[in-house]
Amino acid sequence: MPNRTLSRRAAIAAALAAAAAARIAPAAAQNDAMKALVDAAKAEGSVTVDGPPIDGVRDAITQGFQSAYGIPVSYISSGSSASGARVRAERAAGKYLLDVFVSGGDTPPLTFLPAGWLDKVEPVLVAPDVVDKRKWKDGHLWYMDEGHYILRTLQFVTPELVVNTKLAPLREVTTWKALLDPKWRGKIVAKDPGVSGAGTSLISMLYMQFGADFVKKLYRDQQPVISRDGRQAAQFLAQGSYAILLGPDSTAVDQFRHQGYPLEFVFPKDAPSILSGGWGLISLINKAPHPNAAKLFINWLASRQGQEPFAKAVLSASLRTDVRYTDMPPWVFPQKGTQYLDTYDWKYVTQDRDPALEKARALLGE
Repeated sequence: MPNRTLSRRAAIAAALAAAAAARIAPAAAQNDAMKALVDAAKAEGSVTVDGPPIDGVRDAITQGFQSAYGIPVSYISSGSSASGARVRAERAAGKYLLDVFVSGGDTPPLTFLPAGWLDKVEPVLVAPDVVDKRKWKDGHLWYMDEGHYILRTLQFVTPELVVNTKLAPLREVTTWKALLDPKWRGKIVAKDPGVSGAGTSLISMLYMQFGADFVKKLYRDQQPVISRDGRQAAQFLAQGSYAILLGPDSTAVDQFRHQGYPLEFVFPKDAPSILSGGWGLISLINKAPHPNAAKLFINWLASRQGQEPFAKAVLSASLRTDVRYTDMPPWVFPQKGTQYLDTYDWKYVTQDRDPALEKARALLGE
């Protein structure tokens, strides 16, 4: 009996040791891979990143990465379609100058990926903090495309309607269809639906949700003033020149709200709220001049250490579950049980949005 008990204890101990080894081995391998990547990146000495034209982002990225690894970042302020034209011209001249692209939702899937300028992001993610799926919403890393070339790190609710409550009480504007009331004719300012961003996502959603007649009535018959300047539109609303703003620049609106103006975001009940990915797409450029520094930078930006200051700088919510926020409005965070249209969904961006947009523009004579 004593020998049998001892054997059982030994077997249990061996099993526990094996389980522990199985847990430790991958972590050790990840740490080794990360250490090798850091050494290789430091040998290259720098990294070139094209990112959002926001001073706070530039500071967070350049200072944060250099502080973490001692590697300077050459930062290009764009993160937009202008980068596509620049990279195309550079490559035509045999120049390969860019390492990483941090951007909004259109340029990577519609320009960089079809042009063959990207390498897959997934294989270069080695930081334990990044590959731990428990640290990400819904238990997985988020990629925009099926091939995992484009990593997504942000997801947040973006308001598409804001009112001056002195002129348009909240109880009178609870649905999109309420905007067709004749009393709002000439009292609406709208972001130009011909400009990429909130304007195109909004009018595409309205066309798909309510059809051509609704879009025509709202954007033509209600005689909205069309604006390409988000801050100016928010100022018009704050000063009472207009009662309702469609496709707002939420940052500009918040600035006026903090100054005491009676502006309130509205999330109409008769259509899905809109999810955005903001500036949260990360792409690895192929034939990069600093390939290892590029890989290290992506691992850093996708980590909590990188995401926390980045999300703060762009006033957005990260898809990481361990990022801490200060002074972030509660409506930014998606809620369970609420219906959303994710405007960074691959099918929406590559198939659904533009046909709806073209039909809506044709109705408006654009």
